[in-house]
Amino acid sequence: MERERHIRILAWLWLIRGVLLVIGAVGALIACTIGGLFSGSFIETFLSPLIGLIVAFVLFLFALPSLAAGMGLLDGKSWSRVLAMILGVFAFLDFPLGTALCIYTFWTLWGREADAHFEGRYPTYYEYER
Repeated sequence: MERERHIRILAWLWLIRGVLLVIGAVGALIACTIGGLFSGSFIETFLSPLIGLIVAFVLFLFALPSLAAGMGLLDGKSWSRVLAMILGVFAFLDFPLGTALCIYTFWTLWGREADAHFEGRYPTYYEYER
């Protein structure tokens, strides 16, 4: 039962990461648009929001898998385990919080207890002894 609690915590961490990326995307778009409006240059007025839109789109693309992994882990979907591990490898580069999330992801989703959780069965005492 302990593992299920960790999986739920991990799901919320991935959801929080995805929401923060969406907030960052919206913030980048707003900041670049406002910066372009106050730049005073005709070219920068149109170029800056375009750059903000590109940055926001990229951040939003990074947020989607995190949100999907979090929602899938909350629902107990087996594909979300694989997705979270793949995202954990990429999150490893985001030192220090991404590294911690990567380690926690692998610690939580690796092993017999996690296998049993995602297969829909719960391990007995004897399965832990092997």
